[in-house]
Formats: sequence, C-alpha cells, structure tokens
Amino acid sequence: MENTKSPKGSAAQPSQMRRLWDMIILAKPEKGRLALSGLLAIAGELLGLVPFLVIYMVIAEWSRAPAGLMDQAQIYLWVAYAGVAVVGKHLCLCISTCLSHVSAFNILYNLRMALARKLRRIPLGYFSRENSGQIKKIISEDVEQLEIFLAHQVPDFLSAFFYPLVTMVVLFVIDWRLALAAILVIPLGLSVQVFGFRGSAEASRQWNESKGAMNAAMVEYIQGMPVIKAFNHTVKSFSKYFNSVTGCFNLENQMGKRWFFPMAVFTVSLTGNLLFLLPVGSWLYSAGLVSLQKFVFFLLVGIGIGNPTWLLMQAGRYTEQNLEILARINDLLASQELEEPAQPGVAEEPVRGQGVGFAYEGDRLVLRGVDFEVPAGKFIAVVGPSGAGKTTLIRLIPRYWDVTRGAIYLGPSDLRDLGMDQVMDKFSPIFQQVHLFNDTVRANLKIGRPGASDREMIEVAKKAQCHDFIMNLPQGYDTVVGERGARISGGEKQRLSIARALLKDAPILILDEATAYIDPENENLVQSAINAMVAHKTLIVIAHHLSTVVNADEIWLMDQGEIVARGTHQRLLADNALYQHLWNTHLASQGWVLEGAK
Repeated sequence: MENTKSPKGSAAQPSQMRRLWDMIILAKPEKGRLALSGLLAIAGELLGLVPFLVIYMVIAEWSRAPAGLMDQAQIYLWVAYAGVAVVGKHLCLCISTCLSHVSAFNILYNLRMALARKLRRIPLGYFSRENSGQIKKIISEDVEQLEIFLAHQVPDFLSAFFYPLVTMVVLFVIDWRLALAAILVIPLGLSVQVFGFRGSAEASRQWNESKGAMNAAMVEYIQGMPVIKAFNHTVKSFSKYFNSVTGCFNLENQMGKRWFFPMAVFTVSLTGNLLFLLPVGSWLYSAGLVSLQKFVFFLLVGIGIGNPTWLLMQAGRYTEQNLEILARINDLLASQELEEPAQPGVAEEPVRGQGVGFAYEGDRLVLRGVDFEVPAGKFIAVVGPSGAGKTTLIRLIPRYWDVTRGAIYLGPSDLRDLGMDQVMDKFSPIFQQVHLFNDTVRANLKIGRPGASDREMIEVAKKAQCHDFIMNLPQGYDTVVGERGARISGGEKQRLSIARALLKDAPILILDEATAYIDPENENLVQSAINAMVAHKTLIVIAHHLSTVVNADEIWLMDQGEIVARGTHQRLLADNALYQHLWNTHLASQGWVLEGAK
C-alpha cells in the first residue's frame, strides 16, 4: 500500500479519576451481581471471626466456672454456632466467587464484542498506523487481565477493606491496649509501601508499552520466519525481536530491584505485630490487667489482622494496572471511525468521484482533485508507476477511508451518506495479499454469503478454476486450509479469493494486482477465473502486468496522485509517453533473465 504510514497523534492521558469512572461504567451492567458478590465476600470474612469469639467465650466460661461445673449445653451451643459460621463462611465465599466470575465473563464478552464491532468500523488506515502486536495485546491479554481484576480483586478488595475495620472495632472494644499493640506495626509497613512504590504508575505504563512492543516484534518474527530461515538469521541477528525481549527483561529486573526492599519490609510488617503483641500481652496478663481469654483471643485474631492489608495492597496495585489497561482499551474504542448516517441514502451504480483528494493522517495529499466515473458493467483498469496513488484510489471507492476532499458517489448518494453494509453489499474486493481463515475451504468461500447452497458454491469454484484442486485436497471442501491458507499454494489461494468474490455476487468487483506475484501457470488460471467474473459485472482493476488489461473498456493512467490520461490501450499507446514507457518496460520484463543464465 502506498504511503500508509503516518505519525500518531499524542492524545492527552486521562486522569486516574476519569479512568476509575470508566471502570465503574464498564461494570455498570453487572453492578447488582458484583455488589452482591462483594457483600457475600464481606459476610464470609466476618463469619470467620465467629469461631475465635466462641473460643473467647469458652475460655471465659472456663475461667468463671468452678472446676468440672462448666455449662456443657452452653459449650455445645457455642460450638454449633462456630460450625454453622464456618459452613456459612465457605458458602458465602463460594457464591461470591461464582457471582464475580459470571459478572466478569459477561463484561469481558460484551467488551470483546464491542472491540470486534469497533475494528470493523475503523478505517484501514488505523491498522497501518498501529502494529498488530499492540492490537492483539489489547484484545487478548489486556481484556483477559480485566477478568482477574473483576472476578477476584473486586470481592477481595471489599472484604479486605471491611474485615480489618470490623476486627479492629472488636479488638478495641475488648481491650484498647492490646489492640494498639496489634496494629502498631501496620502503619509503618504502609508508609514504607507508599514511599517505596512512588512512580509505580509510570513504571507500569512503561512495562505495558514494552510488552506491547515485544508482542509486535514476536508477531513480525513469526510471520517473517521463511525470510529469516532463508537468510540464515539467528534470533540475535533479528535485532528488533532480540532488543524488545531484552528491553522487557531489563525493565522487569529494574522494577524487581527497586521494589524488593519496600516489599520485604511491608510483608514482614503484616505479621511483625507479634513482636509487640506477645510481650505487651504477657506483661498485661502477668500484671493481672487482662484476662486469659482476652490474651488468647488477641494472639489468635490480632496476629492475622495484617493479612487483609496484603490483599488490600494487591487490589490497589491491580487497580492501578487495570486503569492503565482500561485506558488503552478506551483509546481503541474511541478511535475515529467511519460515521454511519442516521438515514442512509440509496446505493446504486455508477460510481463517481468529484475532486477527490486524500491524505493519510498527518501526511501530505496522496490524491489531488481526482475526477472519475465507472459506468455499470464496464471494465476499468488503473495503471501507473509505483507511488502514483493507485491503491489509495481503489480503496477509497469502497470507503475503506473517507476522502479528505471532494466526494465519491454510489449512484445519487455520497458514500458518507450510506451505511457500511450498503456499501459493502455492492463491492467484492480481491487484493494481492489473500487472507484465508484457519477454517475449511467451504467456510472460507461462504464467508461473504453464508446462506449460499453447496451447488452454488461448487458452480463458482469451477468458474474460478479451483474446483479440481479442491477435490484433490484430503477432505475436499471440508479441508482446513491452515493459518493464512498455509496448506495451499499462492495461486490456489488467489483462485479461492476469486471464487469467494464470485459467490458473494456483488455487482462491482475490485482487483488490486491480483496476478502480480504468481507463476505463469497460475496466472493463466487466475486470468481465466477473472474473465468468468466480468460478465454482467463492473470491474475495476489495478494492473501490474499491462497485458492483462489491454481489453479494458477504459484505462486510467495515474501519476503523482492524479489521473493524467484516460483511454483504451491502443489510444494511450499511441498518444501518451508515460504509458508507452510503462508498456515497453512491461514487454522488456517478459524476456528478462538473470545475467549469466543459460
């Protein structure tokens, strides 16, 4: 494609509060289920306190009652309460986990569907500007990361927030001195955590960018494997991949070294309250200032009061990471798209362009003031030197982008006044790079018209010169072609793409140098397939081999973003110096051989 690269605009980063609000909006459809999940998580953690309270009551009863005269019935009742509380805790936590997972999966489903719909509405220019690794990371890894947050961190955060509060209230009610000893070390740990993790948001952003770059390099490395093997490259010699992996590794190392000490201090502080609680409690008990049951209760409950703080810190870190993730997802969802009209116009032939100008984002004009008309049922060829704007023009016609200046009409209606489904119903594109899905031949052929019968499918496959090779495949039309059609040849893929376009049965066919890079035998078969498409169809072709379009009804000669001449092959050959040069170059290439070849 010509001049598809463009500088990326630097959008202002949204505030943390704005990102948090976006997270709330994202979860809004499942707010009831998530709220219930959080309440059950809190209830489950609070029920976990009951067995310790029962121990406290039992020891208190033992301390008060004369030897051997404890109220056995009361003891059994308290034990029963403890058993019910334990069962209730696990039941609450189980239901909470189920609810949070169902909510997370529903949110992720809706989010992935929204992203898929968005990608369909984004102009093709977006995909030439953004690398595929970053897009893959957003749709796959980033969305999946939200599941961990929604399914686990939301209920964990709520329970970790309320459980320590309730526990501390209970501890202070029982004995304020032991309560202070139990919580004294936690503020120290939190202070170290706050100061030690300053700048973590920026580090998290850098890490995500580094991982996205690594994903992009990995995709490029895998896709370029045939070239890498052919030229005997190693992983290290493929510097882009090697440098991205090394950069990500070094960044993770730096983050680990930077946060090792504050994390260690914080972790120790969560259980370090025993250093205060045990001596203080022993002194108070020996002095007769606290009872045995209070001392034992604090040893059982007070030591673990810091554990929810760890969950709270983890939830906070995950929240920060997920706000960054959500910002990237929202950037994709907010990308400029082709607008859909409220009241679509009428889509019909012919196709016309008036004063068409186009510039890729932040770039110079690639097309300037192009006027054209494609009469219904005619064969139009677009030729010209490399960089003339042929591909750009031919992809503006089915509205893969919106024009920068002027307008393109489909019948009486500006393309911008038509719905994308209306436009796409009128066109069947066939491009140089054929994309086949990792599915059966049948599924790939019917993708443009799922309701087509097998008889219609076989009929167009014969016209496209591909029925015979399909029948020689292991399972015929039910053969899986592999990722990107890896199990069949380039010429076979091209013929399948033509059959796919034939089966769609759109009135206007667009071919972008469909025979440019295939061998002569397959070129003849593909050309025969194209000839089968011409009857009663409008055909617009970018021609690499001029000999394939000498019978075109009209040839448009493009140069430097303009149509500089129009006419039949004979007329242009007689009157236009640039076309004569292209034709002579084409003829010379037919007899081209490597120097020294015999």
